[in-house]
Amino acid sequence: MIVALPFFAGFAIISSFLLTGPKLGAKRWFKTLAMCLSVGAVAIGFLHSLCILQALLTQPMLSGYQQNFDWFVCENFKLSVGFLVDNLCASMLVVVTTISLLVQIYTHGYMREDPGYARFYSYLSLFTGSMLGLVVSTNLFEMYGFWELVGVCSYLLIGFWFYKDSAAAACLKAFVVNRVGDFGFLIGILLLYLATKDYWGGGTILAFLPQLGTTGADMGSVLSMALQDHKLTPELAFLATSMPLIALLIFMGPMAKSAQAPLHIWLPDAMEGPTPISALIHAATMVAAGVYLVARAYPIFLAPDGSTNSIALSVVAAVGAFTAFMAATIALTQFDIKRVLAWSTCSQLGYMFVGLGVGAYGAGMFHLFTHAFFKAMLFLCSGAVIHGLHHEQDIRKMGGLWKPMNITAWCFLIGTASISGWPFPPLSGFFSKDEIVSAAWHQSPILGGILILTAGLTAFYMFRLFFLVFTGEYRGNTKAHEVPVVMWAPLVALAVPSLVAGFMLGFNKTSFFENTPAANPFGSFIYWGHPHQEVVDWTMVIASSVAGLIGVGVAYMMYYARTINFHKDIVEKQGPLYLFSLNKWYWDELYLGLVNKVFLPVFDKTWKTLDSIFVDQIIVNGTSIFTLATGEVLKYTQTGKGQYYALVIFFWVAVIAWLAFLTTT
Repeated sequence: MIVALPFFAGFAIISSFLLTGPKLGAKRWFKTLAMCLSVGAVAIGFLHSLCILQALLTQPMLSGYQQNFDWFVCENFKLSVGFLVDNLCASMLVVVTTISLLVQIYTHGYMREDPGYARFYSYLSLFTGSMLGLVVSTNLFEMYGFWELVGVCSYLLIGFWFYKDSAAAACLKAFVVNRVGDFGFLIGILLLYLATKDYWGGGTILAFLPQLGTTGADMGSVLSMALQDHKLTPELAFLATSMPLIALLIFMGPMAKSAQAPLHIWLPDAMEGPTPISALIHAATMVAAGVYLVARAYPIFLAPDGSTNSIALSVVAAVGAFTAFMAATIALTQFDIKRVLAWSTCSQLGYMFVGLGVGAYGAGMFHLFTHAFFKAMLFLCSGAVIHGLHHEQDIRKMGGLWKPMNITAWCFLIGTASISGWPFPPLSGFFSKDEIVSAAWHQSPILGGILILTAGLTAFYMFRLFFLVFTGEYRGNTKAHEVPVVMWAPLVALAVPSLVAGFMLGFNKTSFFENTPAANPFGSFIYWGHPHQEVVDWTMVIASSVAGLIGVGVAYMMYYARTINFHKDIVEKQGPLYLFSLNKWYWDELYLGLVNKVFLPVFDKTWKTLDSIFVDQIIVNGTSIFTLATGEVLKYTQTGKGQYYALVIFFWVAVIAWLAFLTTT
């Protein structure tokens, strides 16, 4: 029901009405019906998700429950679809349904007067159902199907205002970049199946967990058997049997979906879509799908002995750390309120991948959990600001909004402090980020140092954004106003977990104060088979907090106290580092240069060469020459002389008789 209702009640019914009566989309009663169907479907899913979570909390299971159904069956191959319910899945169900429900309520106020209101709700429902299907998938094949459907929804929603050239270009860019990552993901799945096809025992192929009461196996045990039989090799090589290569090919999917370098360039441009989509897809749910995939398919990324000291996880951690730092440096100089948050999302997703890459499984997933709430709230706050300023997104034309938009300002401050990792009060980001920083430092001081530096940059650019938007004098031309209750109520609802989730789920007295290994409540829940043991390194906690406070202090002096003249000392000088950040490390220019000056010219020259030699000379001219030569030979068989035909028949009878004589014993 959680997965099916958004598909049928939210998407199928609304879409069928729109297809049969396109003019219905403008009628007010139909808008209300579309909203009720979409919100009602996800609300029921939200309640059921809470019930599942409560059941797992009160009655812990030894293994996940799943139900599989045959979808495609032939003599030697069977694909299954189904649903998997375990602790990791339950936590993601709560995240997706909570964010989706609040975003859809917010949408009613933000998009009410838009002519595509009903169509927007149908897309929201399609995405919600697709994301929930991805979460409950029992195997990699099924997940890949929902993975692609989520990508289609992203394309539709980014380009919702398709009549804008920028939106049309953004959705195309997102689609193309994700195709690159998803192609690697698909090749990785096929190579994994090729190496392990003999070990699934007739059960579900590429299943994440074993199904109770069947002969099927699970991902971890099958990989172990394939490695023992040398069907998989533990070395990194360009071989179809190389386990690290397969893991890295699969990781290309999360790199694109979760906007990790170098496949990150689509996410900032995706802000061309309506703000509710930025909150739902590009902050809290879809971009987290890559992190969820790595966590769910974790055995693929582990070393052959089951440890986290593997090539694949090292690459995951390195990519995450580089993306976290790079995106943070770019966010320092951006002026579009949504794009600052988009780069922040890239950076925080990098933290999550570092957590998984260094073996801090619980910390990485806990940051996904906490980040979903405060980043969705920040995006919805930005939408409230844009709505209150009549669609203004340039933060240089804002300022002084604390009084006219007091509720939005307080929620934005909570989100800003949380993502900055402030320890007082104990906001959620403080607990989840510092666990990752500590684990990264013990794995590699270089990784830990990058994350500490990134923490300082994060605090700087987020408080820069807060000070420029909500403090000082108003620099705009329109009168600002607070948004209606249907828009600020979801902000307040999201502020609650942003305030308390970290303390309630990430705080462990034994680990925090006694410096002994202990799993925090969230880590114990999602990794309940053998919970990851976290040790709080107080040195790292202090270092990360000091870096954050320095970032806040510099932002305060530059944008609130104005003791540093930002425009004169930095902007007017146009230093190389400032331009490097402002131009987003020139990634777009690099890709366009490669495409226009390398790939397309090489393709054009190669194609023209093949066209002139292979197509023109061999296929076209060669076919005509062959036809002419054949005709010249065959014309002698059509002379019209009976004695000539008899001679030909006699010749071939003789040849056949001679061949028969040679082949008989």
